[in-house]
Amino acid sequence: MKEFKVAIAQMNIKTGDKLANLKKASEMASSAAKQGADFLCLPEYFSTGNIFNQCSRFAEPTPGYTIDKLGVIAKENGIHLVASFLENAEGKFFNTAVFIDYNGKLLTKYNKIHLFMDEKTCITPGRHYGVVDTKFGKVGLMICYDAIFPEVARRLAQQDVNIIFMPANWPSPFLPQWKLATSARALDNQIWLVATNRIGADNKFTYFGQSRVVNPYGDAVIECDKNEEVCVATVDGKVTEEFKKIVNFLKDRQPEVYR
Repeated sequence: MKEFKVAIAQMNIKTGDKLANLKKASEMASSAAKQGADFLCLPEYFSTGNIFNQCSRFAEPTPGYTIDKLGVIAKENGIHLVASFLENAEGKFFNTAVFIDYNGKLLTKYNKIHLFMDEKTCITPGRHYGVVDTKFGKVGLMICYDAIFPEVARRLAQQDVNIIFMPANWPSPFLPQWKLATSARALDNQIWLVATNRIGADNKFTYFGQSRVVNPYGDAVIECDKNEEVCVATVDGKVTEEFKKIVNFLKDRQPEVYR
């Protein structure tokens, strides 16, 4: 895996206002690109926020309005984009993370598997994983509550993913669990994890931000505070390689006793 830069777009999402949220995403992508970032990760439900009582009104197909706009943003800034939005796929609603390359092309998508609280009233759980090859290495996708469950990150690691991007809407008062889960999933699998959380509030939760890039040792190499900002960090594949030369967790597993 080559050395490259990743950016976190820690946003205060305006509930239901796609135009304003896409404008903010565009501004943040421009800021990230000017700082030399190769990837930008936006928060979960970045274009609408949590609006589970209005799924039919705000959900979109893929491709559709939001994906088209993200493609333009990615191409204009020459940056890979990861974002989660509310998708309508043949009448079923999904919390979908997308990976768009620097040419504005949608390369893969992932439907969130583990649904959190009110999501279950509207969203259908996914059943497949999102993995894509890039010139920087193999990328995996997961979303927010997935971090509590070791299986998603492990399945991605077993597909030789080098880095996971994780859009999130992780609420108060669960800051200690946010830090613990993101560090644990990176350490469990000896991979990099880019976790972008939102700030602000909706009609149910307040969000604390603290977006972070975690290295394969489970240490945060950069962490945002509670403000709207773009944070950039360097990801070095040599960290992973050197760690695995000392001890390789996946090789030391004993899967025959797990059944």
